[in-house]
Amino acid sequence: MKKNTVNVRELVEKYQSNCERINAIADACETEQRERTEAETKEYEALARENQLLAMRMQAATAEHLRENPNAVADAEKLIRENVAAGRKTEITLIREGEFAGMMVSDATNGGIVPLSVQDFIKPLVEGFILDKVGLPMPTGLVGDFVWPIYDLADATVAGEGVALSDSKINLSKLTASPERIGIAIPVTNQAINQSAGLIETLVKQVMPQAVAQLLNKIVFGLTKVTGATNLVGPFAHIIAKGGESPTTEDNRYADKVAIHETPAFVELNAKMKAKVLETGIDGAHLCWVMTKSMQAILEGTPINANGIYVPMVQDGKLCGLPIHTSNVMRKTVVTYKKATVSGSSTTWAACDKPAQESGIHFHVVCTPNNEATVLAALTASNNNVAEITTVTEYIGLGDWGYQPMGLFNSLRFVVDPFSQARKDAVDFVLNCDYATKTLRPEAFLLGEASVANS
Repeated sequence: MKKNTVNVRELVEKYQSNCERINAIADACETEQRERTEAETKEYEALARENQLLAMRMQAATAEHLRENPNAVADAEKLIRENVAAGRKTEITLIREGEFAGMMVSDATNGGIVPLSVQDFIKPLVEGFILDKVGLPMPTGLVGDFVWPIYDLADATVAGEGVALSDSKINLSKLTASPERIGIAIPVTNQAINQSAGLIETLVKQVMPQAVAQLLNKIVFGLTKVTGATNLVGPFAHIIAKGGESPTTEDNRYADKVAIHETPAFVELNAKMKAKVLETGIDGAHLCWVMTKSMQAILEGTPINANGIYVPMVQDGKLCGLPIHTSNVMRKTVVTYKKATVSGSSTTWAACDKPAQESGIHFHVVCTPNNEATVLAALTASNNNVAEITTVTEYIGLGDWGYQPMGLFNSLRFVVDPFSQARKDAVDFVLNCDYATKTLRPEAFLLGEASVANS
């Protein structure tokens, strides 16, 4: 058994070493803006072949270990607890290569490796994300200068007998994925680890993957670019930026945002958004709405027609025949402050700075882009009273998510670090992974802004 454990460690280290070299080749090509050289191509292909063989051996070793150790998850948690108690760093590496998906738990010195199923981590990461909603996979374990391809359909022609056919060209555009590191760190006190059975498993299998999924939601659906991101930008952020002060060339490839009513009608969502996207000629096989839960609830209570038999806009979780994915990032909130000036029976409100003390705020109100004046008029204010105004704007996005590929590159890396937070008697649980996404066809996405007042 010990011999098998050592072999697994060697396999993992060799696999990671190959991935690092492949990334180094990809970085050099990206920095120098060139294709791989002939030597680099041969090296890349050799490394990729070796990784496939290593994955086969890791799969066999993992299957053998799980067969002989049905309590492998408990063994992994025991190893982590022992390492924490002994002041050793623990590494948890998630590897996916071809059909192999494995999780390797080891200490950072000379301890053993406990191989587990990576599906325990990937499943909660994907569930609740839009890919799961539209039936698309979340690729993991991608390596090197991965390319998202676009294939334009070739045109068939009708020709008479004996007439030569003209050539039909298939246009292949290469868009290279540019993965960026994303991560999360959760400090946990030693007392909590010692007193809570299953805490480590909960962190690894639930809390951390769900945190990553939330970040992916912000990246893909966010109305602005996530702080620290360079290439990780979703289609809706580009659409918002296009209407801003300094749109980029990339922003201008996207459609303008669509003005819709605060409580939109069925006909405008169907005609202004669904039909508009399909007019571009996209396939539409993976079309899906994105909105907040509150907007979905409003549409569930809004009839398709004002008259006649009551039929709600949203039925069985679908709007205009398309599925709905909910995310709270589809809401923009802006906080401003206004001070009241009272003269007789009239009250006027003017913009002011935020008071230095919370006690200087006399009213907290929430409004839409169109009813601020109505909300303020309902307040019984004294002279110099200040109102904190939260203006909420809802957005409804629509897109064919087959044109927004995304994936996790290389291995997902956990570290259980008992040193960094030692002064606080805490242990850091740290997850790092490399993620990439790219909008292949901007015309496949539209964003509606609920900013038009309903009459």
